[in-house]
Amino acid sequence: MNTNLLNDLRWDIILLIAVATFSILFMYFRIEKKARWISLVFLLIPFCAGIYRMSKWNMQLSALGNTEIGIFSGLVLFSIWHLIYGRNIPLPNSNTIKVWGQDD
Repeated sequence: MNTNLLNDLRWDIILLIAVATFSILFMYFRIEKKARWISLVFLLIPFCAGIYRMSKWNMQLSALGNTEIGIFSGLVLFSIWHLIYGRNIPLPNSNTIKVWGQDD
């Protein structure tokens, strides 16, 4: 096994992107179905733009390999969480949301 390939990876970036991917997927699937398109605009597009800017800031588009590993890791973690626990949580809807005011 070639250990130089593993040494070239930036594990801090991979971990950051994996956590961000897990968080975005968690928020996306916990949002009411009618408002999911808003989450794509405010979560997915800024995330992709941030990854691109980060790789340009490092002046190496080869850093996108780290990004791919991070996104794949986040997808795997979310899939495992969703299979074990996430499917049992009921989806929110507008009828069950209670807004708390000053009188409550």
